Amino acid sequence: MTTKRITQESLKFQREPLEGCSANPVNQDDLHHWVATITGPSGSPYAGIVFTINVRYPDDYPHNALRIMFSTPIFHPNVSPQGNVQLAELEKSQWSPAFTIQTVLVSLQAMLSDPNFEEGCVLNESAARLFLEDFTGFERKARQFALTHAGQETTLRWER
Repeated sequence: MTTKRITQESLKFQREPLEGCSANPVNQDDLHHWVATITGPSGSPYAGIVFTINVRYPDDYPHNALRIMFSTPIFHPNVSPQGNVQLAELEKSQWSPAFTIQTVLVSLQAMLSDPNFEEGCVLNESAARLFLEDFTGFERKARQFALTHAGQETTLRWER
């Protein structure tokens, strides 16, 4: 079921591309590892900047959530300096087999504009503190950080 579902998602993405998003398997021999991109939404400090994201499909997908990591460095409250992401839709209690790579990428774009400050969601304390205490300073730092690191990728270390 997993391979069939992943293939269907790949074909759907080709037929119905999302504006500001892309996603493809890294190679056709490993459908469980994809590389995706999202463009920062307008009105956010990330506007127009393309971020690369690594996606891992678990062996029991779609029954368990995708694993997502930013490989482009980003200064954001819900993304750790190592690229780990805290997104509600990816939590075991929130995950639904109805979610797809497309819905997750749209959620990531929304997260860039609207961070989640609920307990356990903040992975970058410095970014969260600046966002809450000096929003203009946060916007300036996040934008400069994104411009400095756009097009760069970090070495990924998947957390379990």
